[in-house]
Amino acid sequence: MNQAADEQDWDQLSDSEWNERLDARIAQFNDERGAIKTPPPPHAIMDNEYERGINNKLVTEDLIRHYADAIGDPNPLWRDPSYAQGTRWGGIIAPPTFESAISFGSSFGGRLRVPGVARLAAGNRHDYVKPFRPMDSFSVYDKYLGFEEKDVPGKPYRMFIESVPRYFVNQRDETIAVATGRNIYMATPPGKRVERKKDSSLYTDKQRHFFSDDELDVIHQDFDAQLAGVNRRGAKTRYWEDVVEGEDITPVHKGIYDVCDACARTVVSCYTYAFAIKWAAMRHHLDHHPRDPETNEHRFRRDWHYDDHAARLFGVPYANAGGIHNEMMLVHLVTDWMGDDGFVRSMDSQDRRMNFLGDATVVKGQVARKYADDGDHLVDLDVRAENQDGVVHTKATVTVKLISKAEA
Repeated sequence: MNQAADEQDWDQLSDSEWNERLDARIAQFNDERGAIKTPPPPHAIMDNEYERGINNKLVTEDLIRHYADAIGDPNPLWRDPSYAQGTRWGGIIAPPTFESAISFGSSFGGRLRVPGVARLAAGNRHDYVKPFRPMDSFSVYDKYLGFEEKDVPGKPYRMFIESVPRYFVNQRDETIAVATGRNIYMATPPGKRVERKKDSSLYTDKQRHFFSDDELDVIHQDFDAQLAGVNRRGAKTRYWEDVVEGEDITPVHKGIYDVCDACARTVVSCYTYAFAIKWAAMRHHLDHHPRDPETNEHRFRRDWHYDDHAARLFGVPYANAGGIHNEMMLVHLVTDWMGDDGFVRSMDSQDRRMNFLGDATVVKGQVARKYADDGDHLVDLDVRAENQDGVVHTKATVTVKLISKAEA
């Protein structure tokens, strides 16, 4: 029986039968653990929105600058060749999370697409060996790690995490980064759907916040400080010996998220689809792209990042930021703190809540740990993004390699 036919009668199953079939499907996927897959080539028209390949094969100074603009980061290390030439890197490099501009997602796709299963982004782990530089050219491949079930006591659904690392290989055959994408699946059998609906009221009372002039002044003044580099470490080396565990990092404001911010992210770290190309990406999964009652046309799932009306078709009150954009915003605080000589070794992020259009974000962080490992001098930072209500929507542990005074 093919998958499409197999899915037709899921809602007619008893809960025990439904769970039995779900377990069989997941076991089938987990039998593929370790499988290697190369995504479609850059010229291919993708007929599956979930199966993503190369977006920008060639790294350029312009692409790095556009990426920094999408983060809202004016750091000259990402944009000014004369400044960057005077650093230890000898030229412009890209900020952490830049690999999402080259390629974002997985060629395996969000695999568990059956009735009663909702999929959400769970955050990503980013591991780096070297920085991305202009004129590097990349290929990618994926390695499937399968599903892991998580305990969710008292919930009407079962929860699974699916993980797929994507390896970034440059023209010198060097793997300089690995981005491990994670999906959360909440699987609810037919008899629990009403209970699940009651349990899904996290955003029922969500209302847009009206910001006072005083609140906006705080944000705008910090924007001015960012543009002036007031809290940017820059060329002043932050030595490992001078770091104090538990110390706070100066917060970075990211303003009131709006459609301009969302589009800035899309053009650098997302696949741009329109008209026939958009139709090709969604036509085989129309159940996941609901019809708009005002036009009767299917709405591309990504529309919920830009349009409140589309977001409500997907069951949330307002358009919301893409999870990777929230992660991109976190690194601004880290790179300002560590200075030009620092290097981000890894960043392990979690998406905790939605960041809605109309919400303000302030990125905060603390030094969690400093330690030496195999001759490297490392610092772990706990970083989080909070909205105006103090709700954390994204958090990450970031490991930074710093210069030791003994090496200076």
